Formats: sequence, structure tokens, C-alpha cells
Amino acid sequence: MSTQTNAMVIELSPKVRPVLDSMSGETPEQKIAHLLLAQVRQYLEACEQERLGLEIKYGLEYSDFEQKLEAGELGDEFGYDLEMDAMRWNDLIAEKKYRLEQLGLLKGLR
Repeated sequence: MSTQTNAMVIELSPKVRPVLDSMSGETPEQKIAHLLLAQVRQYLEACEQERLGLEIKYGLEYSDFEQKLEAGELGDEFGYDLEMDAMRWNDLIAEKKYRLEQLGLLKGLR
């Protein structure tokens, strides 16, 4: 029975080594995981900021927004701005879930 790994070999410029050495973590994998965690957190924070902006704009959480939209209480649900906000808000919810899953995967590597 053979075991296969999904190891990835990355060749870095010698100029990158001192920068990588200065990062948190003991091994290169831990250092890269730390950097990836920081980037995923930034994406998650940006996602949350944009979601909060929509909550402030409408004074509602997404579930309430969706109910009012379907009931026609917010205007024409197919109006460009309203439809775009609804689609973006839904995308942000999916993105948040995805980013949280990424964080979970990376936290085991630190």
C-alpha cells in the first residue's frame, strides 16, 4: 500500500530567504501558513466591513432584508441597485463561510 502526499515544492529567490526567516514560525511551512493566515484574515475583515456597510445602508440583517425584498417592502426587487446589493450581500455571506473554512485549515499548520 503506498501513501501519496500532496507536497508542493516551491523555489524561492535567495532575496526572499531573509524576509521569510524574519517571519513567525519555526519551519518554512509554519512561516508560510502564518502569512496565509494573515492574508485570509484581511480578506475576512474586508468581507465583514462590506457586509456591515450593507446592514447600515438598509438598517437590516440579511435575513430581514431578504424577507422585505421578497415582500416588495424595499421597492422593485429587480431594480438595478437593489438587485446588485442583494446579490453582493449573498456573495459576502458565501465568502465569509469560505474564508472561515480556510482559517480552520490553516490553523492546524501553525
